[in-house]
Amino acid sequence: MTMKLSMSLVAGATLLSCGLALSAPAMAGNIFLTGHDDDFHMSFEGVGSPPSNQLSSALSFVRNGSSLPVLTFDSGIQLTSDLTALGIPFTNVDPNNAASITDALFNHSIYSAFAVASQSSCGGCDNSPAGPTNLAAHETAIRDFFNAGGGILALAGAANPNAYAFVPESATNAGGFPPSTGYVQTAFGASLGIPAVNGDPTHNFFGEPGTGGLSSAYGVVERLGSPTTGTPESIALANGTITCTGASCTIDTTDGGTVPEPASIAILGAALAALGLVRRRRVTRA
Repeated sequence: MTMKLSMSLVAGATLLSCGLALSAPAMAGNIFLTGHDDDFHMSFEGVGSPPSNQLSSALSFVRNGSSLPVLTFDSGIQLTSDLTALGIPFTNVDPNNAASITDALFNHSIYSAFAVASQSSCGGCDNSPAGPTNLAAHETAIRDFFNAGGGILALAGAANPNAYAFVPESATNAGGFPPSTGYVQTAFGASLGIPAVNGDPTHNFFGEPGTGGLSSAYGVVERLGSPTTGTPESIALANGTITCTGASCTIDTTDGGTVPEPASIAILGAALAALGLVRRRRVTRA
């Protein structure tokens, strides 16, 4: 009887460990979002210019050490010509053509990250407002790509309030009319190696992380005016671990907050309940 009880407890403990394994954390991808249209300005300012330096640093950050190509979404040639100049391999898809975007594209074994060109309302940029909407239709595939370690970069949202609707963590476009100069790198931006950009027209701000529909998981990379209190101009989600069960995920970052994940708690509860049931059955039989 003692042996049977021990075996039952082992079975219950196994179930518990399986439940925990289902929710075990894995490294998340990195995200960089900016109100600068670095793609537009680099396309005629060239390598070594301020927008080039920010774009290349941001690409390095979201690729996170991978040498795999970048999946670009550019309906023109600005972003793709920039990557060519930087020597970064890429495959381009027109985001304004909904039929050209499929779930299968978001494959981290093929692409290190994906990058979305600036919105046309910046005044000369490539992508129409249809692009972010078409990408957002593949939310689950994008989330799975991110969970697997894939990075995401999106440039100026300009006048499109839904410009960042496709990212796996809430990131609203606060709009506004940013000036061309006055931007400073934050301590967080310095830790990521992503510089500020000055001298070029800029097209949208972000709110403070945790307010106005922007997830608290983000950190501010670049601000207007003060590096601690100025209006956010570029943001990033970095150094995170993500735990997912079904459609519910938790993202923990060293610089931000936590997105609740009730599903993981549910799995743990189910495993504990199963263990209790095994013990109750053994007591009843005794």
